[in-house]
Parts: sequence; C-alpha cells; structure tokens
Amino acid sequence: MKTAPPATSRLFTAVEETFARMKWAGRRVPGREVMEADFEAHHTRIRVHVQAFAEVQAICVGTTLGHNVPDSRAGLVSEMLMRTNLELTLGAFEFDYDAGRVLFRATNIFPPDAADPQIIASLVHSALAETDRLTPFLTLLLRMTAEELGRLNLKLFLQREDLLPPVPEAPDSPMP
Repeated sequence: MKTAPPATSRLFTAVEETFARMKWAGRRVPGREVMEADFEAHHTRIRVHVQAFAEVQAICVGTTLGHNVPDSRAGLVSEMLMRTNLELTLGAFEFDYDAGRVLFRATNIFPPDAADPQIIASLVHSALAETDRLTPFLTLLLRMTAEELGRLNLKLFLQREDLLPPVPEAPDSPMP
C-alpha cells in the first residue's frame, strides 16, 4: 500500500513562490519541505538548502563551505568561526567536527500565515554572501604552512579586505 506524499505547508509554498519570483532554479528534495539550489558566487559555487519547519513556522537557510578541515586545523578554524560570528547580525557559522565541514545557517520564525518572501530572499542572500565572504579566508588558512601559522595573528588576518568579494549594487526596485 502506497502512502500519499505529505501535504505542502503554506510556509513551504512561500519558499517555492520566492524561488519562482527571484527566478532561482531550485529543486525540491523529494518527500521533504526542502528546496536546494546552486549559485555561482564571486569566490565559489554554493549549494543553498532552504527548509521549512511548518510546525514552528520557521525557515532555515543553510550552506556548506566546500572544504574538508583536517583535525590538525580544527581548533584554528573554530576560533576563526567564533571571531567571525561575533561580527554577524544574521545567522552563524558552525563547525561539524565529525565531518570536518564548515556550515552557515540562518533561521527566521514567521507569524502564522505570514511568510514574507522578501525575508526569505534576504535569508538566502545573506547565506550566499557570508559563505562567499569566508571562503577565501578558510582556503588560505588551510593552505598555510606550520611556520606561517606560527606567525598568524588571526584577528588581523580576518580584517584583510583584499579577500572580500565586491559589494553588489543595491537593486533599483524591490523584489518582483
């Protein structure tokens, strides 16, 4: 006996409508209220994962940076993420020690039946921007020799502006 697929929540419908309005090519994960999409950013290609949690009226947007962090660099990468998170207003970086992966996650809780497409789009844009911004720092940190790491001042390293992607121009009009 086949089970009917779960009904799509209004919250996830808002995610799908946001993707359509923004003309983002996303794909639904079968059997889940999850949308995935790939974006080309300045430094890297980024997969975005957008999940609706209808029971709590929340949408979570996540990305994974494309690096595997060896155990020998886990402490330094964790410190880098902590220092970066201190400057963030929206979302946070996380380190999955078991998988050696860096993630970014931002969540918003919406009032019942009021998922604002502009907020959903902003969550996606923020996840993309923060992931793209941190990618070159993580790349360089993982490539440094033991000697370079010994001289590294992580606080100053994270202030390097030459590694930042260009700031996009603000759109002239609101979301379509």
